[in-house]
Amino acid sequence: MTTPHDPYWDELGIAWSAIETDTRVLIPKLQARLRSQSLMINALVGIGLPVTIAGFVIGAFTVCRGFETGAWNFVTRGSAIVIASAMALKGLALLLNVRTAGHAESLSEMLVIAVARSERTVSVIHLCLGACGIALVLGVAGAVIRARLSSPPLLSPVIDTAILLIVAVALLVYLRQARITLAKFRYLKDTLAPDAPSAGDRR
Repeated sequence: MTTPHDPYWDELGIAWSAIETDTRVLIPKLQARLRSQSLMINALVGIGLPVTIAGFVIGAFTVCRGFETGAWNFVTRGSAIVIASAMALKGLALLLNVRTAGHAESLSEMLVIAVARSERTVSVIHLCLGACGIALVLGVAGAVIRARLSSPPLLSPVIDTAILLIVAVALLVYLRQARITLAKFRYLKDTLAPDAPSAGDRR
């Protein structure tokens, strides 16, 4: 059990008790976690890739139509879709490198993978937050442009803004939990497998 003077306690500001050091108990639990994560990551990549491609196509078409018709609100909204799709593609690329646990059997190998996945989860959440910010700014800009040049949009930008803010708050809550999980796995790796290479060293 940690004490208030331990690095892990100081980093998170909370007590984390019970590090299971019996590898006969820890390894099966970690294997099950990694397997379930692999299934989720593969499903996310399988669904996300065609959705991202569709986003690029829709965004590019919207931008082109905006330039052709002089509807500049289409240009801003289409640009938001293209940028968000690019960020989604980057997030999927981050997950591709850790989508499978391979033939990891030792505790050190599994902890390296767990840390790498947790790091990429944090990075993907940051990308999602960035996409929300871009969608908010360009979406509001598109609504303002339309209101100035023609007529106000049928759907109030307040609704879009509220939805994006709710999503952003949910992502921030998830980000906090993801950071705690990352810190736990880093602590486990440093404690139980201090000589294990990082994920970057393995590639």
